[in-house]
Amino acid sequence: MEPSSTFSFQQTVDAVMQALGAIVCHVVFDAGLHGLFMALIVGAIGYACHLRGAKQGKPLLNVCKKLSIFCLAIMIPGFISLITTHSLPPVGVYNIHSIGFICFWSLICLHISAEEMNHQFFPGSGDRNEPDLQGN
Repeated sequence: MEPSSTFSFQQTVDAVMQALGAIVCHVVFDAGLHGLFMALIVGAIGYACHLRGAKQGKPLLNVCKKLSIFCLAIMIPGFISLITTHSLPPVGVYNIHSIGFICFWSLICLHISAEEMNHQFFPGSGDRNEPDLQGN
């Protein structure tokens, strides 16, 4: 076996950093875009519930606000790439499947909605001093 005299550590680091930047800009931007879409759906449902006077309206609107802020924050590198180069960086054989992102964000929306409703419907339940398992 011949010793590889053409290996360049700097070229390898540059390739890895370019791939990492492309993933952060492109894949995370796509994920954030789908999350923003799901946040708007949750917000529309929350607004409809709020108009009807249902008590689930306010927690769902809070979920929409929190999820929208998070998704917009993770989309910032993609926005910068779109503004500067007018496209997202290529990531090789990346195929977007919206159903995967929508399932991912629907699970997150479900969890955040349950936590927010628990917090809204039972305020102060975490403030009680409950004894620990040893009875102290």
